[in-house]
Amino acid sequence: MCDTIGRRIGENHSIFAKNSDRSPNEPQIIEFIEHKKHTEDKLRCTYISIDQVEETNAMVISRPVWLWGAEMGVNEHGVCIGNEAVFTKGKYGPDSLIGMDYVRLGLERGNTAYEAVCVINGLLERYGQGGNCGYDKDFRYDNSYLIMDRKEIYVLETADREWAYKKYEHASISNRLTLGDDCDAYSSEPCDFKKEHSDFLYSTFSAAAGRRKMTCSCKLDSVYDAFAALRQHTVKDPMCRASVSSVCMHAGDMFADQTTSSMVVELTDDIKIYVTGCSRPCLAVFKPYDFCAGGIIFPEGTKNADAYWKRAELHQRQLIGMTIPVEYNADRDALERILIKDPSIDALAFENALFEKWEDHPYEEGKPSRSFLRYWEKKNGKLMR
Repeated sequence: MCDTIGRRIGENHSIFAKNSDRSPNEPQIIEFIEHKKHTEDKLRCTYISIDQVEETNAMVISRPVWLWGAEMGVNEHGVCIGNEAVFTKGKYGPDSLIGMDYVRLGLERGNTAYEAVCVINGLLERYGQGGNCGYDKDFRYDNSYLIMDRKEIYVLETADREWAYKKYEHASISNRLTLGDDCDAYSSEPCDFKKEHSDFLYSTFSAAAGRRKMTCSCKLDSVYDAFAALRQHTVKDPMCRASVSSVCMHAGDMFADQTTSSMVVELTDDIKIYVTGCSRPCLAVFKPYDFCAGGIIFPEGTKNADAYWKRAELHQRQLIGMTIPVEYNADRDALERILIKDPSIDALAFENALFEKWEDHPYEEGKPSRSFLRYWEKKNGKLMR
């Protein structure tokens, strides 16, 4: 489950925002990949090897630690991509490229949003899509993508090897197909793509329609608007109750996914990246980074790159069953404004100070159900193994 938003604000000015919703115990790392020239013939992705290209772009990606591909990212040219699981009719394909592989491949090989669309479509037609995408369960799906740069935004939706895309000025995608019979292009004959390919039951159960309605209605004039959009809840005490209908998704009881990483990118003449690097953007701080190593953006291949994610996760799990006071949100927002005003500040040191302050705070207990607390007891036991 995920939500992705993109908006063109003006000439040469756009904002991209995404929450990655996955298994609560799955670490996700923020990784810097250098611009590279290649001599090898093949590239190993998550499940299969494909033909390599001569040169690939530098990028910052948010990557589930066990996958080759990425949930979201931005490359050196300002191309941003986020993907969503979508549920389609019929059987899903055998192990091949998965949606996260396509995100990374589009960023590696596309110098514009349109080029990235063409990269993904060409590879999809050649290799198809398929494979388990679940960290601690078998979870298979097709994919949709929001692909954008400073000047253009595309929504690309797929079903097996079929695809359709449409260009927008402001777009939001979630876990369901949305494109109809008015797309800019189709892989085959034009059709109502959503009607032709959607699995009604799974698309409805994902609560994607409600989340997409929330994100479509968001103002997105600044990065602060983007932060707020990704922090939306539909429940009063999200640390006491699961909600698949929230943009900031919290797991518990029968709901197995939650937001495990978030990214906002502002594209102007520069590329400004803001990442949480951890779960629950309602509790996390969006920290600014450039295209460089340092902070919580790690060079590719860094050992223990998931240590930060786990540290923040342990802090957040102390708050399960508690009511988060408005004062916490005020401190979080104030810290973000300080960091954005002066990106040279050590963001991790300031964030750790915030964690330490609130770890000793006497929180008010909420009213979680017993089943909700049992769910988290089990998850905590597995996380600490």
